[in-house]
Amino acid sequence: MLVPEEYIIEETEIDERELERDPPGVHLRYNHTEPSVISDGVDFIAVIEQGGDEFRIDYWGYAFGRMYITSEGVQELGQRLSYEDDDIPSWTLVPETVDANDPPWWLPDGTAIDPTVACDNCEETVSVREIVTPRRPPVDMEGAVFCRDCWEQ
Repeated sequence: MLVPEEYIIEETEIDERELERDPPGVHLRYNHTEPSVISDGVDFIAVIEQGGDEFRIDYWGYAFGRMYITSEGVQELGQRLSYEDDDIPSWTLVPETVDANDPPWWLPDGTAIDPTVACDNCEETVSVREIVTPRRPPVDMEGAVFCRDCWEQ
């Protein structure tokens, strides 16, 4: 469940082909960093303001659908973006869909629009969406966080 039931106004059955692949609104992506883990769930969420106290949520991945939620529900969804406890967050904003100078009200204070981290191998700072965090690093590499370039070499 993306948000608790008490915040859901309506959940609609929808054919996956009806979901826009570039919907309006603020986009969130699940940050797959572990190369040996296949996850089934939601990989993408679009938060689309409908007016008043209603937001449309389009989501897809292994599961897909559309729901309409209250402003409290979208604020609860925004809490997933609280990066304070995670060096590598599970959910990130798609920066092209968020105005860094005027972020949506439902984002927690201090939410990084495009958080970064340093690669343990080359020490270059990259977006957390561009890193790999393997359970077991290759024998010839030290560390736990690798940029895609280092990982692919």
